Amino acid sequence: MATYTFEQNEYLEDVIESQGFYVMNDFGWKTPCGIVKIGKNSEAFEKAKKATTFAVDKYNEKSEKSKLELLRIMNVNFEPTAGAIYYITLAAMDLFSRKILHYQAKVWEKINTGYKVEIFRLAPYAPKLSECEEEKHCCIKVNNLQDWMDENYLYYKCCYTFKKFVSVEVIRDKETGKSMGYGFLWFKTHSEAMEFLEKNEGKQMPNSSQNYSLVFGKF
Repeated sequence: MATYTFEQNEYLEDVIESQGFYVMNDFGWKTPCGIVKIGKNSEAFEKAKKATTFAVDKYNEKSEKSKLELLRIMNVNFEPTAGAIYYITLAAMDLFSRKILHYQAKVWEKINTGYKVEIFRLAPYAPKLSECEEEKHCCIKVNNLQDWMDENYLYYKCCYTFKKFVSVEVIRDKETGKSMGYGFLWFKTHSEAMEFLEKNEGKQMPNSSQNYSLVFGKF
């Protein structure tokens, strides 16, 4: 299998395209004020938990149409600054619709002054609530996903330049939240789904030595 080489310019492109919510590895440690992904056992992740709770609470205070219950933190990217900035991807249940969706929160932990929520939004790969019940969308199943191949990876690395898809879904264990090793890419039409499949089936996946294993339809 081919070996993938990660370059600095690709790291910077990923940061810009995702507004900091997606980075592939620790390349950011080598750049000034670089954004890096942090593990769940790190001290920074423990601090990010508090920032996440703060962001959800602030959302609930302001929103009249929905209230969120935080379920789990999916990913945290960290930027050292005057304090710290956390780029958080989280799963939450909308208590009105009972739908579980992913959100992105950018929270600045200021020195001696607490938290400031700079971004709180539905993740760009998540379906809008009005789309959740749609059955007409066509989908492609992506098999053999590794543990680190999450929704951010599928969106920002696999689908970002392909603007015709609707949403991304990685199937997870309901209790642990861990990936089951497969997911789905949803498209508006059959032809758009087939176009993605034909362009990518059997080709090397981004940042990986393995090839795409794609199947049309949801099985």
